[in-house]
Amino acid sequence: MRRLTLLRGLLGAAFAVAAPEAASACTVATANTNLGTTSTFAAASAAQQASGSAGLSCDILLAALTTHYVGLRVEASSFQLTGPGGATIGFTASLAPGGPALGVGSFQDLSSFSLVSLFAGAGGAIPIYIRTTPTASLPAGTYTGSIDLRWHYSVCSLGVAVCLAYSASPGFVRPVPLVTSLNWGSGTTVRININLILEKDCLIDAPAIDFGAAPLVGSFAPVTQTLTIRCSAGAAYSVGLDNGAHGAGAQRRMTNGSAFLAYDILKGAASPDRWGPLGAERRSSGDAEINAGVYNGLAAQGFTYRARIDGAQTTPPAGSYSDTVRVDIEF
Repeated sequence: MRRLTLLRGLLGAAFAVAAPEAASACTVATANTNLGTTSTFAAASAAQQASGSAGLSCDILLAALTTHYVGLRVEASSFQLTGPGGATIGFTASLAPGGPALGVGSFQDLSSFSLVSLFAGAGGAIPIYIRTTPTASLPAGTYTGSIDLRWHYSVCSLGVAVCLAYSASPGFVRPVPLVTSLNWGSGTTVRININLILEKDCLIDAPAIDFGAAPLVGSFAPVTQTLTIRCSAGAAYSVGLDNGAHGAGAQRRMTNGSAFLAYDILKGAASPDRWGPLGAERRSSGDAEINAGVYNGLAAQGFTYRARIDGAQTTPPAGSYSDTVRVDIEF
């Protein structure tokens, strides 16, 4: 009797080990592709790219037991990211880096791909690749868009030597020779959200100031020229000039070793007002001599200034004098 009980116990243990366990079913879930943060000028000069989940993930450990079926239909998308004031950036979506762009209404039969390569994304997801179209004159802000996809699939989810059960989308019918034909069914829809953040940026063209050469400080002629700045669309700003690398308080100075040559930079071609770094010394983009208040991201503002050497100072030793002045933008 004891031997019979032991035998039954062993048989029960053997059955428990041999019983197949179900693999994780395929899942369809909303996904997000983040194109990151960049400047408006970077978005204008080069495509922004990123990849993310296309919304379908599967456990593919049992896939080799049988033929798998995976199909994709693009249900809807404007293929545009929309930002502040209705500004838009076009984008394309593909299932491979640099691959053919997906289009609304197109159906992709992906069954011929190996599941290892197909579900190559994070968490066993099919990846999708997003690429923007370089677009100029964009305001800074958050840009969003989406793609609605419909997934059809039938992938083995239970089996040992043969597949015993499938993870399948609604209505999917696997083909059986002389019995049933392939029916993709109604599938499962999913939305892929896409996000891009553009930051304000400016391009500055600041020509060097060259006073030339003279024997006495009072012999230097003033230099009049223009600083040009182009910023993101819709971005008003102010621009300041610091006091230089060798300033003494608010007095700008060029240096040659331990010797100094005082100078200053004034607003406009004839104004006595100093162009400085703070408060009223700064200049507004609305007061530029060229394209004042034009914030379309394409037109540059031009700020005229006059640089002059202080003729009242004592003439320092002969030599080459220099300084560096930093231009800063505040939005």
